[in-house]
Amino acid sequence: MHFSTVLSLFLFSALINAQPLVPQDENVHDESCTIMLPSSYQQIFRSSPQTSFPQNHTFNVVQATGGKDNVDTLLRFSGIPPGSYGCQLAMSFAIEYPIHGIGSTQLNIYALPRPISPTDTYATYYPNGGRGTPKDSYLWATTTITGGRAVINSDSCRPDLGYLFQIASETKAGSVRFTDAGNNLSGIGGFYLTHNC
Repeated sequence: MHFSTVLSLFLFSALINAQPLVPQDENVHDESCTIMLPSSYQQIFRSSPQTSFPQNHTFNVVQATGGKDNVDTLLRFSGIPPGSYGCQLAMSFAIEYPIHGIGSTQLNIYALPRPISPTDTYATYYPNGGRGTPKDSYLWATTTITGGRAVINSDSCRPDLGYLFQIASETKAGSVRFTDAGNNLSGIGGFYLTHNC
């Protein structure tokens, strides 16, 4: 009898002190934030350095072993109002959202100093045809795309923000691919930008 009383008190105490079970990513941004979806995704191909490819809503980053034959993705947000502050790049994916990752899937994200253009090519960012840090950019964040929501990093707001994604490893083969669902506000799948929080 004494054991069951102690056990009951212990369980009752644990219940009183328990925190609510809220997903880790539940409060990624304040409800007062302005949320913007990407203007475009655009792939650039090392195998076709002078060719520009159509802007779309597909995220596709690929690298062959040895850092050769890679495909990088450009992500653009345009129309950010003047005077905006606190820009943050974030991602939101339903747990079962189809993200196709093979091999090395950690990604480097480079902040680009100028707006992305539909005529941009691999040579625009890698004039020597190699790999590494894209021209006039800097390593802004490193991430792995998984289910749930996450803020990736903060940036100074400008009317047009652009990022280049590449496989982080310089030698390992890998790929990450998904199609942006076009409505991240419901947490379906893709990137988004918040500001004025």
